[in-house]
Amino acid sequence: MKRMHKTTVVAAIAAASLVVSTGTVFATGQTVRVNGASSVALLLDKCKTDYATATGDTASGYTAAGSGTGKNAIAQGQVDVGLSDSENKNDNKPAGMLHIPFGAWPVTVMYNLNTTKSVNLSTETIAKIFAGQITKWNDPAIVADNNKSYQVPVYKVKDGKTVLDKNGAPVVLRTKTVRTYFTFPDKKIIVVYRNGGSGTSNNFTTALNKLHPTIWTKSGNDAFATAFPGDITKDPIGFQGGANAAAIAQIAQRTKYSITYNEFSYAKDYGLAVANVINPAGNAISPTSTEGILGAFSVAKYTSDGLVTFDYTNKLASQYPFSATTYAMVLPKYSSAALAGGVKDWISFHSFDCPKVAVNSGFAQITKTSDLGKQILAQLAKIG
Repeated sequence: MKRMHKTTVVAAIAAASLVVSTGTVFATGQTVRVNGASSVALLLDKCKTDYATATGDTASGYTAAGSGTGKNAIAQGQVDVGLSDSENKNDNKPAGMLHIPFGAWPVTVMYNLNTTKSVNLSTETIAKIFAGQITKWNDPAIVADNNKSYQVPVYKVKDGKTVLDKNGAPVVLRTKTVRTYFTFPDKKIIVVYRNGGSGTSNNFTTALNKLHPTIWTKSGNDAFATAFPGDITKDPIGFQGGANAAAIAQIAQRTKYSITYNEFSYAKDYGLAVANVINPAGNAISPTSTEGILGAFSVAKYTSDGLVTFDYTNKLASQYPFSATTYAMVLPKYSSAALAGGVKDWISFHSFDCPKVAVNSGFAQITKTSDLGKQILAQLAKIG
């Protein structure tokens, strides 16, 4: 038998796989079709070049068309990875389909006032604003939220990184007191919401219902108008709908005294200020705090098929109450082992490596040893 020279063996191995700094080994040369949720648009865009370099694969077809498109596309075989910010409950979903929670991000409350300063809003105040119970910016509840002292967590840091506990929650050393003062205009609040199906709407309205069921009396839904606790058509000026994430950001940008919920990146892109959210522990948490997002995932529950259930009312000091995940909806079997490997590559890279590249994108860095990281790895192992 002909013996291969040592350098030939090394070259053959290098051609078969690529290794990135995390030690992850990737297959190469696959084209992976991906589409769906708009929440990860910035993340995917920032990591496009690094993904191709690290894996040797190519992703195609992503148009940020929304969670509904991702669910339909995986059902119709139009994609290899469908993306959704909510569970796929459609009757036509593929048999054995897996949900893999590969993204950790904040649903961000953003607004258009004559300031770039972040206001503080309790979850109760937010629920009442979006339910139409608070209609003026100078409402006593909003004023009270912003003219008092708050506690802000101070995290343990080592070598420039926040230290996490065994569950992936940031270690809080102490809290510091911050005093806020804010004067609000006597102006009507314009609520801007997503029309149609949206996983972001589902996450936001689910949180409102779980946190304040007597205010937000309906269960969460992909359609904001369906989840709305009342008749949203009664106030066409106070409630304005947009077709997608970019549309509601545009409406909010051109509409003074508006407020909306969206992915964090749209606040930066459209010049909107973002609110700090006062969590059940009484701490004001910024949506830009990756510690707040990781805190929410550390107290979440995970099902065997990959679904995440957040413990919204948990009084963990660091938890950001409107944390969310994006699911990669995938098949247990693909047409070839190579394609299955490419799908695993795509999810693994965008779970563990991409957030390091896409800094300031609003996505938390997931570690493989955290509860969320272990869940991702467990679901990836089911892809054949």
